Amino acid sequence: MKIATVRDFKAHATRYLHSREDVYVTRHGKTIAIVSPVPENSVQSALVEMRRMLQKSRLSKKEMLRLLDESRKEVYGR
Repeated sequence: MKIATVRDFKAHATRYLHSREDVYVTRHGKTIAIVSPVPENSVQSALVEMRRMLQKSRLSKKEMLRLLDESRKEVYGR
């Protein structure tokens, strides 16, 4: 856990985010935000990576949705 003022967090956000620790952001000595890293094997992480891959692809929206639906059926068997 790290503690940073708003000013310090704004000035050094990249450093704090790369530390992969929770950062408690404070204003006038009171916590106003907690910034937490997303676990690498989480659903959120997978969705972000999927979005990046889809943005780089040249697939149509219809084709992307078809592939996502096929993946859902494979995972959930529906």
